[in-house]
Amino acid sequence: MLQKAQNAKRIPPALLHRCFIFEESGKVQVFKTSYAAAAAVMLIGGSASAATFDFTSSSLDSNNQLTVGGVTVTAYAGVYRDFPNPDKILHTDCSTTFSCDRSVYQGSHGLGVAGFLDGPYIDGALGNDLLTLSFNQTVDFSEVAFSFWDSWDSFDLFIDGELVSPEERSGPNPYPLSGLSGTSISFGADAWNDSYKLASITVAPVPVPAAGLMLLGGLGGLAALRRKKKS
Repeated sequence: MLQKAQNAKRIPPALLHRCFIFEESGKVQVFKTSYAAAAAVMLIGGSASAATFDFTSSSLDSNNQLTVGGVTVTAYAGVYRDFPNPDKILHTDCSTTFSCDRSVYQGSHGLGVAGFLDGPYIDGALGNDLLTLSFNQTVDFSEVAFSFWDSWDSFDLFIDGELVSPEERSGPNPYPLSGLSGTSISFGADAWNDSYKLASITVAPVPVPAAGLMLLGGLGGLAALRRKKKS
């Protein structure tokens, strides 16, 4: 039977905010749907820590994959066009087509893109190299570090296959990526003087608050079910 909150003397007042309360076999059962409970669940979901993929010390497996802290990344080599604007990815993964000749290359200085007569760097010497990192979940991007990076180098950035302005990014190394999130990130070079490798990238899994809300909804449904059973 549904009881009024004021009759449940054994329940602390702090727990009476939007509670389902009913009595069963002399025991008061409480199912909380308070905002505090929701916040606690969401905080737990948001406690994921950052993961740094260091490609200078950790090797990709035979599928070009690497897992750090429960996050798995897969590397792909492709090509893109820089004219006409805006820049557009033509092939993310050249291993699935005969239209381009690119493969992921890993050495002691990180990841590059290799091809016929094309060195193992991300460069724009013989076509526009594109290195894509695809993650098994949505992540917040923090920063990326390059090897062989100097003041002449720049890169085009794509998130989930779409160009992110501004084009021709250059500057600090590591390069900050805060404020960007997605399931894939691509680095492209389209100038003859661009030549570098991707040494590392730091990301953090994006929390999923909906999971916490579903849990609370399930508790509310259970409470309703028990009330129906008692009536």
